[in-house]
Amino acid sequence: MWARDSLRGTLTVRLVAAFALIGIVAGAIAYRLGARYANLAYDRALSDDVTTLANQVGLRDGQVQVDLPPAARVWLLSNEGERVLYRVVDLRSGALVDGNADLGVRPAGGPPAGTTQFRDATIDGTPFRIGAAVRELDPGDVAVLIEVAESLGLREHMAQQTLAGSLLLFGLMIGVAVLLVRSSIARTLEPLRQLEAEAATRSGTNLAALEPAMAPREVRGLILAINRMMQRVSESIESQRRFVANAAHQLRTPIAGLRLQAQLAHDEVDAAGTRRRLDEIDRSAARAAHVIEQLLTLSRSEAGSVPANFAAVDLTGVAAQSIQRFLPAAEARAVDLGYAGPSEPVWVFGNETLLCELVGNLVDNALRYGRRGGVVTVRVARQRPDAVALDVLDDGPGLGALTPAAVFERFQRGDASADAGVGLGLAIVKEIAERHGAQVSCESPPAGGVRIGVVF
Repeated sequence: MWARDSLRGTLTVRLVAAFALIGIVAGAIAYRLGARYANLAYDRALSDDVTTLANQVGLRDGQVQVDLPPAARVWLLSNEGERVLYRVVDLRSGALVDGNADLGVRPAGGPPAGTTQFRDATIDGTPFRIGAAVRELDPGDVAVLIEVAESLGLREHMAQQTLAGSLLLFGLMIGVAVLLVRSSIARTLEPLRQLEAEAATRSGTNLAALEPAMAPREVRGLILAINRMMQRVSESIESQRRFVANAAHQLRTPIAGLRLQAQLAHDEVDAAGTRRRLDEIDRSAARAAHVIEQLLTLSRSEAGSVPANFAAVDLTGVAAQSIQRFLPAAEARAVDLGYAGPSEPVWVFGNETLLCELVGNLVDNALRYGRRGGVVTVRVARQRPDAVALDVLDDGPGLGALTPAAVFERFQRGDASADAGVGLGLAIVKEIAERHGAQVSCESPPAGGVRIGVVF
């Protein structure tokens, strides 16, 4: 049995099937050609027998006679086991002059003088080949029909030998071809085995690209695709490694603060001091919870491409919900948080939960890094029939030392004060936007303020 998933086995089986089909067709052709040439050869011999018998026919006293000595008769009728029949007919009267069998109905008019005519006939259930010739005897030009018939055993035997020889030759050719092809396939697949061994050395710490030149041209496209995939995996692993390291660093600060405040609260002797330490513990716990929530949101926004639950979402409604949710925080910082844009729905294709996270992070970022007592505006506008822009603007101090491109990187903050965030909000915005096929941008004019934009 051959393995259906084996390239060598599949090619070998298909090659054998193709050669077998060719062999069958060629065998049939060889058999027909063998039978044809056997007929030609034996027809020539049969014509000689007709001529030999015709030479023994003469005219004596006006009567047709066959002068066939016993030895000549034995020679004529013996043909390597084949049955040989003959008949001599006087065409003047149609009378039988000599013969050893009825060869059936005579051909009308007979063959032209000097030629031998052949036909096939069945006599007593046995197929025969009959050669017939007409000889004109002198004097009087008396026409005599001479017929000699022989069975077809030798002819069929010769055709069968031709067929057997052809099949044997094709069988040897198939065997040799299969051996050569299997050997050639083994040599052709050798680079793939080397490539397999090379790929087996790859791991999470070694995702170096495979060398396409070591494989046949037909496989190089696959190797290039594998290299691109390994490059993406390598980038993902490196990104996760940096993410875990940064997340551990960011969580270390609030957790250390929790422990410190707990120890200090343990040493306090009055209720007011204990209450103050508990407030610090609450703020540190809230900060740790915020970091964890941001990390979970970032993880959800990275999970896969376009999900199945994308649908039409009203972006103005999402903006209104986010403004309502952050009004208490804006009031606490005396920030004028408002909306600018159309009152009617503006539809985009996306996930409503993720879009709420996107707008919420933009508003939260503007409140955290904008100035106290400032203005934060959420603006929705249709740029083109197929494009919608979402902008969140503040009039704070700007980006500081950060560049517009750097604000979307993880754990990047324009203000390192304790009141600021952890540097994940805009990274989450970028991840969610890319998942929706949107473009993010950042502008900070010299006079101050920041505009974060998302175009759907």
